[in-house]
Amino acid sequence: MAIQPIREPASDVKGIRDTAAQDEVIKPRRGGRWVKWGGAAVIGIAAVIWAINAAEVWLKADVTVDRDRLRIATVTRGDLVRDIPIQGVIVAAIKPTLFAPSAGRVTLEVSAGQTVRQGDILASIESPQLASELQQAQALLASEKTTAERANIEARQTALENQQAVDLAEVEVTAAERELRRAEKSWEYQVISKQDLEEAVDNLARARLEFEHRKADAALFLERRNFEARTREYGVEQQALRVTELERQVAALAITSPVDGIVGSLSVEDRAAVSADAPLLNVVDLSRLELEVALSQSYADDVQVGMPAEISYSGETFPAIVSAISPEVAQNTVATRLRFADIQPPGLRQNQRLTGKIRQDTVANALLLPRGPFFDNDGGRAAYLVNDNFLERRTIVVGATSSTHIQILDGLSVGDQVVVSTTTDFDAAPQVLIVD
Repeated sequence: MAIQPIREPASDVKGIRDTAAQDEVIKPRRGGRWVKWGGAAVIGIAAVIWAINAAEVWLKADVTVDRDRLRIATVTRGDLVRDIPIQGVIVAAIKPTLFAPSAGRVTLEVSAGQTVRQGDILASIESPQLASELQQAQALLASEKTTAERANIEARQTALENQQAVDLAEVEVTAAERELRRAEKSWEYQVISKQDLEEAVDNLARARLEFEHRKADAALFLERRNFEARTREYGVEQQALRVTELERQVAALAITSPVDGIVGSLSVEDRAAVSADAPLLNVVDLSRLELEVALSQSYADDVQVGMPAEISYSGETFPAIVSAISPEVAQNTVATRLRFADIQPPGLRQNQRLTGKIRQDTVANALLLPRGPFFDNDGGRAAYLVNDNFLERRTIVVGATSSTHIQILDGLSVGDQVVVSTTTDFDAAPQVLIVD
């Protein structure tokens, strides 16, 4: 039945008119219940279709992963600089250890950590025995020199006597020649006998023979004197060398710094008795610092002395050069040292740990992918390519590698989106579903 509007009784009071005249009776429509049921049916069908699609997606994927856990990179093309990441500690290239040159009592003139200059006295050793040996050697040298001088004087005196004998023999020859000429004149006038003439001839011959012997003796004496003089000089020189060596040893008792730097560690206490060749202290040359790296044995064959490198320090990169490579392997590592090529950064300290890389070569126009944990997870044999909401496992071939990138030889193309984060949770699944 139709609903009739309620009418108010008329009123004689004048005022604001109501809206009764504007009201309209609405009749309820037949069939509204079927509309409601139809809408519910449409919604149900859509939900079933969505569930079927979702089930197909879940059935198609072997593993699911949260999108926030993925790190994705793009395959690009460029130059690959092959390098070896390194990590080491700063050590002094020059760190001489000073030893006691002789047994004695040491007096330390410096303390650990003190800055020193080359030539500064660091310690001194009292060695009474070495001082006594020096005094004895100096006394013996003075005696050797005195003996040599005395022998030289005697030799000169003997040489003078020999020369006098030679001169006298020469005078005898002259006299015998004069007597022979007189005898020949006398024999010519038959003043003397032939026997006297022959005696004058014999006297001249005897005088000449004596003269020749005197000259030969004098020459032989001069030769012997020169030989003995050289022998004595050698003895004096030998003793002088011993004195010089002992003086050097005594001077070395004052131990000086061989380089500019700081005193490292002290091996003895002040006023302690030390033996010869006992370590006393070391001096660190801070102007020549190097990075000592324990390089993996697998990289040892690829690294050579002189290869360029980089060392990172305080956010900056400093060029370096491989300066030394150990010839032996210890605990699967090879000790390698790098020195700064141009300038050494200020503020470095011994045993400070720094990182860097050793450059090997450059591969031009290579297909590049940033290096990540995925490379170690699959050994560089596979990668997961992003395809809409799925990750597709793709077999790849890797070429050269660096600390930041790897070269792709096959399996990927420029612009491909690849997961570079860890893939250990994927269990090598062919497809992985990405969920938000």
